[in-house]
Amino acid sequence: MDTFSVKDRVIVITGGSGFLGSQYRTALEAAGAVVENFDIDTGVNVTDEASVETAVEAVLAKHGRIDGLVTNAAANPKADEGTGGGPWSSYTEFPVELFRSELDLNLVGSFIVAKVVGRHMEKAKQGSIVFIASDLALIAPANALYPEGKFKDIAYGTSKAGILGLMRFFASYLGAHGVRVNALAPGGMYRNHDETFAKKNGALNMLGRMSKEGEYDGAVQFLLSDASSYMTGACLVVDGGRTAM
Repeated sequence: MDTFSVKDRVIVITGGSGFLGSQYRTALEAAGAVVENFDIDTGVNVTDEASVETAVEAVLAKHGRIDGLVTNAAANPKADEGTGGGPWSSYTEFPVELFRSELDLNLVGSFIVAKVVGRHMEKAKQGSIVFIASDLALIAPANALYPEGKFKDIAYGTSKAGILGLMRFFASYLGAHGVRVNALAPGGMYRNHDETFAKKNGALNMLGRMSKEGEYDGAVQFLLSDASSYMTGACLVVDGGRTAM
């Protein structure tokens, strides 16, 4: 089982204070990894290159290297929160400035962090980058899940589709330097959602339920570990079979 080990590996995770990010961070720490959290509450703005560079230099000064990166920071409003408008707007009425700001965090932020961390991995000739995508990077949303007048955030889905392109470009560049780059595409996770919504969402996949907390942790560890040593440029889909239906 040593091939799955991340013990003593220095891993940077963006958005490590959020719902999914905190799960990844806790699981990796429990597996013995040294995890550095780049989040707004730790003083790192992933949309600001200077902020990211300062944070990366601090990690390198402290640990001497970065072995793994998980780009997880993203805006994704909970399905049963809020009313229509804003991120729940129809696509012909979606605010342009909101679209730009969400792409800036979800996609441009991922680019900036991968660029800065990747530069050091390139020199070190080792490392693994995991971009967090979504099943909605591969399929259209099921807008019938939502109340009348609410539509799944088009900026979120667009940014996650862009993540897959970003992943492939970095994989093609960094592979020659011994650095692997992959993506994880998770499905929807239950988060005390309205039970009617959860049941309808679960019915869209082969397992008939939303994922439970912790069910993506193993996939993240796998992609960061030597167990995936011959895997790069790939998207690992963990969605209960939704995209296969």
